[in-house]
Amino acid sequence: MIIITTPRRIGELSRHLGKTGRGSNKEVLVRADMIRDVPADTALALRIMAAIARQNRRVTRDIAHLKISPKVPLGPEGLERVLAVYEEEYGIPFDCPRHVVEHRKGDRAPHFHVNYAMVAPGSGKALRFVRSTERDEMIARRLEIELGEGLTPSLRVDRVAQLLRERGLPELAEIAATGPVAEKRAGRSKAERQQANRLETDLDLVDARLLEAWRRSGEDIRKLPVELEKLGFRLAGGDKRIAGAPIVRLLDSETLFADSLTRNLNRVRKGAGDRGPLQEPQVAAIIGALPSEAIVKAELRKDAPQRSASDLLGEFDRLAAETDLDGEREEAAKARQGRDRLAARLTGEEQKDLRERQKLVRARYRERDRIRRARVNRAFVTAKLFAGRDIRKAAFYIVAVGVLATGAGLIAALAAAGVAVAAIPSFTSAKRLRAASDQAAALDRAEMDRAVRDETQRFFRERAIARRVAEQEQRAREQRMRAAQANRQHMAQAEMLRRQQQQIQRQRQRNEMEALARRRTHQAARLMPQPSGQAPGNPAQVARQPAVLRQRPRGGGVER
Repeated sequence: MIIITTPRRIGELSRHLGKTGRGSNKEVLVRADMIRDVPADTALALRIMAAIARQNRRVTRDIAHLKISPKVPLGPEGLERVLAVYEEEYGIPFDCPRHVVEHRKGDRAPHFHVNYAMVAPGSGKALRFVRSTERDEMIARRLEIELGEGLTPSLRVDRVAQLLRERGLPELAEIAATGPVAEKRAGRSKAERQQANRLETDLDLVDARLLEAWRRSGEDIRKLPVELEKLGFRLAGGDKRIAGAPIVRLLDSETLFADSLTRNLNRVRKGAGDRGPLQEPQVAAIIGALPSEAIVKAELRKDAPQRSASDLLGEFDRLAAETDLDGEREEAAKARQGRDRLAARLTGEEQKDLRERQKLVRARYRERDRIRRARVNRAFVTAKLFAGRDIRKAAFYIVAVGVLATGAGLIAALAAAGVAVAAIPSFTSAKRLRAASDQAAALDRAEMDRAVRDETQRFFRERAIARRVAEQEQRAREQRMRAAQANRQHMAQAEMLRRQQQQIQRQRQRNEMEALARRRTHQAARLMPQPSGQAPGNPAQVARQPAVLRQRPRGGGVER
């Protein structure tokens, strides 16, 4: 049995106590046999108890909320015993208002929510719940022994036994002292564990991914957001502030599990042997401004169908590739067929669009049928109005007299009166109109089904065209990207080739200039006069003796 006492304001407690439906209580019962001095209506009872508590200005809570979760179903006598022991322990007087609600989940024993006014009306004094945690546990162990339930594992076995001895229950204390001792948790709160159970989150996997991101970032907080996003996390700013800055919240992209980044990081680092806890203001200052948690969750919920669908299609593609690589042709074909069937399924938006279009077609035919039935009803009302013989006789006489008054003969007056009476609606004509209406409605139903099928085919045809266009645009984008990448590579290669050619050309020009200089030097050395015994073209002699150039003699008196 678990007993938890929580002094609180009424807030939205009435809505929580009356909530039923999927993921909540299957049945909610107000235990009128256990209610005291308040009406059965939960919201009204809470407001009355809050009004009583607020008469004492020093009281900051409206009610004392008690939750009782037994292991086995409690009958009326068992519930009365639980409430009697609880009120005796905390000194709750008999005139204090009490309201009891029973919640039935279906998969376990019903649990109870009991609310007391925080102030006793008779004395005007507030109820006191000092050390309520250990006292609640002592009450739970005592009732487990008295009602025959098994003892729940606890961290306060010795303390509970001591409290029972102080209250003069040594026999119960001896039994409670032999109860099982619970193991200390890994540092997660009850709210976090409940959130994980509700969202079906693997907390061990979350811790492992967080530690891996911390290791990949080199234990640098500045690099941590990038690594967290790679491993499927998002960061957001929380509502709570520390030192003026919102705390950094860690969100799992798949399950939307949210918790404090600093607290989780300190826990996994401590488990890994790291020392020196991180401080929340320090982490918030380094990471900087972040979008709010509500905005990030809305984005993740919006992108979840497309993200999960693409991930699943990617798994099918990898499965087909692996089986094809292993030579399992049949398995690869089955994987591709499964992938195609999955890709052909409608998304939520497409299903909504298809339903709206089908609903519009059906609404048009139903409107036609409604108008047709209104005409039939009008015919029956008119037939009922003129159904009496006296009314028909009066109509016959009125028409005949009117025709005679115009100067026509008696035969003409009688004929006109007979035609008028025959034209008056009757039940026969109304039934004939109803039969025709029913026949038209049957034809309309068949036509409506055909129109709905045509609209459905048109929807899938437009969807196929849109997908084909989207695929073509995607392929065009990929081709443009590949072309742009190839163009960039080609330009880079051309630039590299141009630089190589320029370098080769410059080297060739240098070589040509050096060769030209050597030729000129060699020619100059050959034209210089050489003394006997020395070889022509000696560089040392060229350097010592200046070059003398002989010119051809000119003039007629010069001997040739």
